[in-house]
Amino acid sequence: MAKSKKEAKPPFHFSPRPNRAHEINWQEWGPEPFEQARVSNKPVLLALSAVWCHWCHVMDETSYSNEGVITYINKHYIPVRVDNDQRPDINARYNMGGWPTTAFLTPDGEAISGSTYVPPEQMLELLPKVWVYFQSNKDEVARKVADLREKRAAALSSQATSEITSEVYDTVLRAVGDHYDPMHGGFGDAPKFPHSDAIDLLLYAHRKSRDPDVLHMARKTLESMARGGMYDHEWGGFFRYSTRRDWSEPHYEKMLEDHGGLLKALLALYRITGDEEHADFARRTIDYIEWKLRDPEKGFFYGSQDADEEFYKLSKAEREGKEEPYIDHTCYTSWNAMAASAYLEASWTLGRPDLRDAAAQALTFLWDECREPKKGMYRFHDGSGPQVLGLLGDQSHTARAMLDAYEVTGDPVYLDRAEQLAAFLLDRFLDPNGRKGFFDVWDEPSTVGRLEERQKSLQDNTVCAELFLRLHHLTRTDDYKDVARSTLEAFAGDVPHMGHFAAGYARQTDTFLNPPAEVNIVGDAESASSLHQAALALDVPSRSVQIINPEDAKRLEALVLPSEPAPAAYACFGTMCSPPVTEAAELLASVKQMAEVAKPA
Repeated sequence: MAKSKKEAKPPFHFSPRPNRAHEINWQEWGPEPFEQARVSNKPVLLALSAVWCHWCHVMDETSYSNEGVITYINKHYIPVRVDNDQRPDINARYNMGGWPTTAFLTPDGEAISGSTYVPPEQMLELLPKVWVYFQSNKDEVARKVADLREKRAAALSSQATSEITSEVYDTVLRAVGDHYDPMHGGFGDAPKFPHSDAIDLLLYAHRKSRDPDVLHMARKTLESMARGGMYDHEWGGFFRYSTRRDWSEPHYEKMLEDHGGLLKALLALYRITGDEEHADFARRTIDYIEWKLRDPEKGFFYGSQDADEEFYKLSKAEREGKEEPYIDHTCYTSWNAMAASAYLEASWTLGRPDLRDAAAQALTFLWDECREPKKGMYRFHDGSGPQVLGLLGDQSHTARAMLDAYEVTGDPVYLDRAEQLAAFLLDRFLDPNGRKGFFDVWDEPSTVGRLEERQKSLQDNTVCAELFLRLHHLTRTDDYKDVARSTLEAFAGDVPHMGHFAAGYARQTDTFLNPPAEVNIVGDAESASSLHQAALALDVPSRSVQIINPEDAKRLEALVLPSEPAPAAYACFGTMCSPPVTEAAELLASVKQMAEVAKPA
């Protein structure tokens, strides 16, 4: 994996409380520690952690502060420490079920064994046991390594694709309902996570069918979280997850990536219900992000704020003057793109143009400071410079956010940037062997450990499918639609078995099969503002909106639109299209009528 153009890197982040974890001779991930392991005939100890992770901090304070553990690791292992937020590609290949992950690897980077949090007494037993096994069973370890790699290669080469049908959407939506907790909202039992994609699918399903039951599930879930322990009622903002089914005992870290999806869900719910409580929770969430998770000068968003159970149980007044939980001031590209998209949606939902401007500032920072021309988006910017090229999620999420900005602002520069990233995705990430879908790392995979094996992430491929499908509707380019189809087909056979974890994919499958409402507005942003606002707020399952300058002959020709009258909106729903309309009320009535006709019998 390519490094930053700047070599300066942040120091390792350890628990903010007293600990001795820094006394371990940690190294950063790269070829050097694995070469040292090979030469010195030692196994690698890989510690996967995160700055916000409570149990990572506990492990720093206990196991990694134990004198015997420190001494044994430094003598018998090559210790490598990796931040999950900075290297999701490493986490995807080595996570052992949560954070922290404690993985024991061969010098080839293959896992010998591993776990999550390991208490000091157990660690003192485990370290010599793994070391002795590694030293005494070289041939067996080598055979297992070869066998595992052969099986993974065979699984990738035999990836089956399937035709996408409405059955995928129906199956996943049923799974969301089956996992719904009717007593407390949410999905499954404790520990309970927000699963914003599942909430989004329910809200999409309601707009599609007007089924009150799916709306109830989404509403109860969001209200139970926002009214209960999952929400910080003093400062605002959501905690990461709940350790109890009733949302009463949260894990107190606050993650930027969670807030993007939850904020959009609250906004969509508010547009359906008109309930000011839903809007108020959205506003208070934005207030928290502005206050604690956004750089006041450069405009990008920070990554997270640490968990601190005792601090968050205090009232707002009691928190004054106390040392607050650590804030990770790193700019993570994909998370910033998600937050910018949520701000853009909030700008027109809540009538807050300042949020549109804030989103534009964040996206400008990403484009100017977190991108290498011809090499795409970096993973993160740590203040000393951008770091880590070649991850799929950073390209796809940024491109999708650019399309959101294009639809909300009408500025064609965002469409151009989205298309630039789309071309980069096709060139460097698309599976070249006809098996469809995008790899999680580009075509310069690392030679270190399992990073040499390119994988396909359902979540990131879902974003890619959405990106190319939206580009098709905005540009009428059939090649984009073909890419969206093949990307969805790459996972169609496996997704029905993934239940509510495939909610985002199910929505994009249905949007592909049932095209969104398309609204093309000919005019300038100022004169077309009422038409534009009406188009953005259309009460339909999904929609595509753009403003085309009457002087942009090339764009008008591609969309087969006249330059006059202007401003005028042209709406299409499937194969049905309206005549030009010049009033917002006419647009709403026209789309509503076409939507009724387009409903399945």
